[in-house]
Order: sequence, then structure tokens, then C-alpha cells
Amino acid sequence: MNKIPSNINEKILSNIHGRLHPKLSHLILKLFSVHLATAVVTLSVCPQFGFKIFKLPVNLMNSFMVFGMPACYFLCGLFFTATSTVMAAIVLQRDEIRALKFHKALASAALILSSIGFFGIMNPNFFLEFSMLWLIGAITGVVMTLEVSSRILART
Repeated sequence: MNKIPSNINEKILSNIHGRLHPKLSHLILKLFSVHLATAVVTLSVCPQFGFKIFKLPVNLMNSFMVFGMPACYFLCGLFFTATSTVMAAIVLQRDEIRALKFHKALASAALILSSIGFFGIMNPNFFLEFSMLWLIGAITGVVMTLEVSSRILART
């Protein structure tokens, strides 16, 4: 029986450990990058807090307003973060999605706090317009999308 040299065995185990436990700082940076790119498109079809990047003929905010202002805030927050999380699930590797699901609070905080900071910098009246329903929708968007995407990936 052939024995695997210890240096090769350690290298293989290290590689597997690195894939199963991605470095959190790199993972959050990847998530933030995906969110930044996705936010450009999202804000173009659903302007939030007076911020719209491109003038596209599609405006989801008008559709959400049919349900009233509270529902609009909730749905806008949900759409904003769920879209980024879906794109992250497509772009990131399976083990990275699993790690994000395990660190839902960190993933939610990274997306939401960076978004709130951006909105606050770009729109001085942001904190007057900010709604807890937007925040609840944004958290729901991240958490539910991570849950669904990780279950889908687990089946494939």
C-alpha cells in the first residue's frame, strides 16, 4: 500500500479547509463588490430615497406604491437587498454561499449598512425619509434569499 507523503497530505487538507472555510474578509469584500454592481441596476429600476442612477422606463417604485407607502418601503428594501443576494449566489462559489448563510447577520449588516451609508452621503435628507419598514424589508431580503439559494445549491 502506497503512503501519501505528509507534505502533500497537509497541502490537500489545507486546500479543502480553505474552501470549506473561506476567509471572511475576502467573502465580505466579494459580497460588497457584487452589491455595488447590482445596486446600480437596482436603483435604476427602483429609485430609493430620491436616488436614481439611470433613467430607465421601468419603475418598480410606482408598482410598489399601489400597495401604499409602508408596503412600498418594505418592498423596496426587500428588492434592493434580495437582488444583490441573488446575484451573489450566482457569482460566488457554493462554499462561499454556505459561509454567508452561516454568517447571515454579518452578510445583512455588510449590505445594509453600506447601503445606508451610501444613501446618507448622497442624500442629506435621507435620515428624514428613512423607514424601519425599509430596514425590515432589506433584512428579510438578505436572510430569505440566502436561505433559499443555499437550499437550491444543496440540491444540485
